[in-house]
Amino acid sequence: MSKNHSLVYVTYRDGSKASGKRVVLGFSGLTGGMTSPVYTNREGAALIEHDLIEHDSTGTATVYVDGSNKGTMRCPGKTLVVL
Repeated sequence: MSKNHSLVYVTYRDGSKASGKRVVLGFSGLTGGMTSPVYTNREGAALIEHDLIEHDSTGTATVYVDGSNKGTMRCPGKTLVVL
């Protein structure tokens, strides 16, 4: 099964990388749901995979970091979250 990839970078306001942060994408609509959690690496990056079939490749997802809503992003794609 083919996969889409979305990348979420998480940093602190001072520009330092936020490692070990739990990142989840939430999709709404009939095929909505939540991705499995992924933790940021020491570069502050979390690579999220989601099924093409279950999620529209041009859909909007809500980005959650450690359970807090941090806004939305277009998927597949990449975004920066500043804590």
